[in-house]
Order: sequence, then C-alpha cells, then structure tokens
Amino acid sequence: MDQVIRSIITGNTEKYQKLSDILKYLFVDIAGISQNKYYILGSYAIRQYRTINDLDINLDDQEFLKLENLTKKGFGHIEFYNAQIRWFYDLTQQYNELTHSNENDFSIEAFQKRPFDGFPDQRFSLGYLTENNGLSKDDNGHQFFNLLTLLEWKKTMNRPKDKPDIELINELLTTKKMSGGHYQHSHNCHQKLKNGQYCKNMTKNAHYCWKHNKNNAQ
Repeated sequence: MDQVIRSIITGNTEKYQKLSDILKYLFVDIAGISQNKYYILGSYAIRQYRTINDLDINLDDQEFLKLENLTKKGFGHIEFYNAQIRWFYDLTQQYNELTHSNENDFSIEAFQKRPFDGFPDQRFSLGYLTENNGLSKDDNGHQFFNLLTLLEWKKTMNRPKDKPDIELINELLTTKKMSGGHYQHSHNCHQKLKNGQYCKNMTKNAHYCWKHNKNNAQ
C-alpha cells in the first residue's frame, strides 16, 4: 500500500479529514489537477456534524483525463457507471485493516462533467456555482457546496435522509446570521456516553458538539 496514504489513514484525524488529505495527495500532488476545476458534491459542508464516509467529486471533463496518471500507478480505475464515466478508488478494506474498524465505506469517486453539467440539474454544475459564489474551500483547497448551496441541493433531492440535514443546515444558518456571519460555539451535543446514553445537551441532528468535539468549526 502507498506509504503516504497509509500514514494518512493511521493518523489521528477525523474520517472526513483523512479523505480530504488523500484527495489532495492524489488529485493535486500526483495527478496535477487544478483545484478550481472540481468540487466535492453532497454533505461535506456539515462534515463536523455528521459522518462523511466517502467523497463524490464533480470534475471538469478535460481535467478528468489527468486521472490516467493515477490509474497507471494503481490508484483506482475508470468505468461506466449509471450512464456516466467515473473514476473510483475504494479504500474500505485497507481502512478497516489499518484502523481495526468495521466501516461500510471509505472511498473517493469522481465523475467526468462538462462545465455546466450538474447533478441533478445545471444549478449544481461547476460553472454555475463558480459564477454564483456557491462554493467554499476547506483547508486543503478543495471546493465544496457552501451551506446555502447544500440546503438548496438537499431540498431538490428531497430524499428521506435529507430531512434531518435540512433541519441542521437551517439551524446553522440561523446561528451564523445571529452571530453576524460567524459561527458561535454551541452547547448542543450528540456525544454518546459510557452508559449508552447521550449527553443531555444533544440535538436530534448533530453528530458532534462544540463541547466534546476537539476540532471546532469556525
């Protein structure tokens, strides 16, 4: 197994941070993909409140060709998937072995998309989101849906699993508005205690809280 990826997986960071670090190593350091040519699709904006098991990437169609640099080195493979072309790198088995876990997923997939192709529609394309300031960046420089975009995306998808996320995002946006555009520390908690119960400050949406989570968001 690649030693850089092994080091990332065994490091003392959250699961979402491991995925972000691996993505930067593969896309930027090895493949040389421009970071303004892709974004992370889905719930990454609320990664400190719910578990992120994988990363889905919308990747510019021309930059996608650089993924050949990865497949030649044994990092993932390219295939047809649901009438799309995707690169898929599944590290679930390696993750479980190295962390002594039993997770169902630890993977990264990237879909080849033209600038104004988005899922489920053009409003969630790289071109549209770039023009309309719909993206944020993490510490590794990866673009992802900001909270407003994620809220609209969740409402559009309207799956049963999106409903608690919509409630959480509305709470976060309200907190941000009340604090003048900056998140304030919250006392809501979903920390499971030794007796199997949850902290008395829990909410039904959050998976972490400011009180128990060392990696506080800003």
